[in-house]
Amino acid sequence: MRVLLAACFAVVSLKCAAPAVPEDVTPIDSEQARAIAARLVQEANKFDKPQIKIDADPQKANGVHSPDKLGIMVVPQKDLKESEELSAKFKTEKGASLAYLFMYHVVPVIDGKPVETSQLRSVKLIGDNGTEHIVYVLLLAVRQPADDDYRLHAYGHLDKPLVDAKFAEVSASGPEPVACDIKEPNDQTKQGKLVVTVFGKYQASFQCGYKAD
Repeated sequence: MRVLLAACFAVVSLKCAAPAVPEDVTPIDSEQARAIAARLVQEANKFDKPQIKIDADPQKANGVHSPDKLGIMVVPQKDLKESEELSAKFKTEKGASLAYLFMYHVVPVIDGKPVETSQLRSVKLIGDNGTEHIVYVLLLAVRQPADDDYRLHAYGHLDKPLVDAKFAEVSASGPEPVACDIKEPNDQTKQGKLVVTVFGKYQASFQCGYKAD
């Protein structure tokens, strides 16, 4: 389990930083991603009073990683596709459910500082050697507060989203319906930008940083 955990946790569509973000970050093997996602989703579904309900599809899980160091993985909402029904949900109070974002040794950075882990939801996995691994979790939603203004909201424990990032139109390749990647890591600040891509044509990003156990 430890090998699988390390193999699957790295950086998914996110720019993050560890003591320095490793240059050997690579996509997580699809079969491994699906296997670990099933375990993680099972635990995340036990969260008490989630701000949004996510019915995640482990078969669509994807991410990137630096084995034994850090990683993140996104597990999209089931049957997520562009439709009038989805567009209507964007305009509701909490928006439309998008995905679980699992982060291993990575946390959001707000106002230049890593968020307190007490603000984040988390799940625990036990490795083959009995070591307990903490994986932080953000609940992702898309909300449209105004015309041509689409927002990525990322929830931790609080009712208010920890992250409120604006989407921009792009043309990107990668897994669908939701993907992530690590961009422009900064060795000096030990921070980076977490980029979430939806349907290969909408992107939003936020800062993140390294967090050891």
